[in-house]
Amino acid sequence: MGDIIEPMKSLSRRSFLGGTALATPIISFAPTLLAKDKNDPNRFQIGIQEYTFHRWIGSGKLDHLDYPALAKDKLGITHIEYWNRPFKEKHTDKKYVGELVKRTTGEGMKNVLILVDAKNQLDSKDAKARTQAVDEHKGWVDCAAQLGCKAIRVNCRSGGNRDENLENAAKGMGALCDYAKGTGVKIVIEPHGGNSQDPDWLLAAMKKINKPNAGLLPDFNNFGRYNRYDGVTKSLPYAPAVCAKALKFDDKGNETNTDYYKMIKIIYESSYSGVISIEFEGHRVDPIEGSLKTKALIQKALKAAAA
Repeated sequence: MGDIIEPMKSLSRRSFLGGTALATPIISFAPTLLAKDKNDPNRFQIGIQEYTFHRWIGSGKLDHLDYPALAKDKLGITHIEYWNRPFKEKHTDKKYVGELVKRTTGEGMKNVLILVDAKNQLDSKDAKARTQAVDEHKGWVDCAAQLGCKAIRVNCRSGGNRDENLENAAKGMGALCDYAKGTGVKIVIEPHGGNSQDPDWLLAAMKKINKPNAGLLPDFNNFGRYNRYDGVTKSLPYAPAVCAKALKFDDKGNETNTDYYKMIKIIYESSYSGVISIEFEGHRVDPIEGSLKTKALIQKALKAAAA
C-alpha cells in the first residue's frame, strides 16, 4: 500500500520511521441489470487503513489505541485495517492486543488486516534471512488472529532474477502459510516493489506457493510501470481486501492518479466481495478530509457501476 510512484516516494511506509459505512446499506443496486450476487447491498464495505494517519501517529497527535474510535466517529467507518509500526512491538502482548479487541469488536467494529513491514524479506536470496523473516512474521499472525483479522500483508520485494525470486518467495511464503494454517489468517503479498509490482509475477507466485491461505492485496497505485487496472483485475481472485489508494483530488472530487469509476467498475464486475479500504496519502490535506473525499468517491463509483 505504501506508494511506489516516484513523485510520491516520500509518502512511502518504507521511508516512514519516527457518517455510516457501507456495511449499512446506502446503495440500491438495480436487480434487473445485475446478477443476484452483484446486487447484494451488503456486498462491499468501506474500510480505512491506519497508514492514512501515519503523520498524526508519528507526531503523537493520534494514539494507536484511539485510531479505531476516530475512524468510526469522524469517518463513519467500522472496518479497520492496521499498520504494524504503531504497535511499537506490543503485538505479542496479549493484554495490549486484547484492549484493541475490546475497542473494536466490542464496539461493533470489524478488524480486517495488518500491514507488516518487517526487517527481513520473505523472498530474500539468503536462506537465513528468509528464516528470520518467517520468525518475525509469526507474532503478527498471532496478533491478527487475536484481533479477528482476515489477513496480514507481507512484502516480497527483494527483486532480482524473476524465476529465482519466485523460488525464494515460495519458500518464505510457504513456511509462513504453514505456520498460519488453521488460524483463519491469510498471508497476502502486496505489489510493493521489486518483482511484486508485476501482476504476472504475482500470479506466478500464487501458483508456485500453492497454499490455500496465500493471497494478494491489490493496491490501486502500486503497480509501478505496469497497468494498474490490469494489475487489480488479475489480483482480485486472491484478494481478502482491496486498497483504494488516493493521493490527490481535482476540483470535481476525482482522484488524479486513478480513474476510480473505471477501477470500481472492474471490482464490481468481478466476483470479489468485501472491504474496499481507503488509504489516503496526500499532502497539504487533513487526513480526515482526504479520507472523506475518498469515501465519497468510492460511493459514487459504486453507484455508477450498479447503474
